[in-house]
Amino acid sequence: MYDCNVVVIDDDLIILELLGIILEDVIAGEIVSFSDSTAALAYVKSNAMDRISLVICDWMMPQVSGLDILAALRQNKPECPFLMLTANATKELVLESMRLGASDFILKPFHTADLTNKVERLIHEINID
Repeated sequence: MYDCNVVVIDDDLIILELLGIILEDVIAGEIVSFSDSTAALAYVKSNAMDRISLVICDWMMPQVSGLDILAALRQNKPECPFLMLTANATKELVLESMRLGASDFILKPFHTADLTNKVERLIHEINID
């Protein structure tokens, strides 16, 4: 298990709960969850992000998109890994996300092993740096 704090953002409450359950087996720290993308954006812009090691965020949400949250994160904490969740991975989304600094993608629906492998890899990478 990794001793770190993770922010999870998804407007789908079932996905949000599922992510929390999966991450509890990987993360020993705090898992901060948001279903409201506007509240998530405010959190990402706040000083609370100083203690966050990873952000997992859905791309398509009402009010604020995952790309908007990624852009804000890169302004506030550029070194923080960002895992984009999406059910609609288009070439344009991938290119724009990579341009803004997304660390990786995971497609919905996802397999638990795929998610945990990506999370572990991203956390391991920040712990080596």
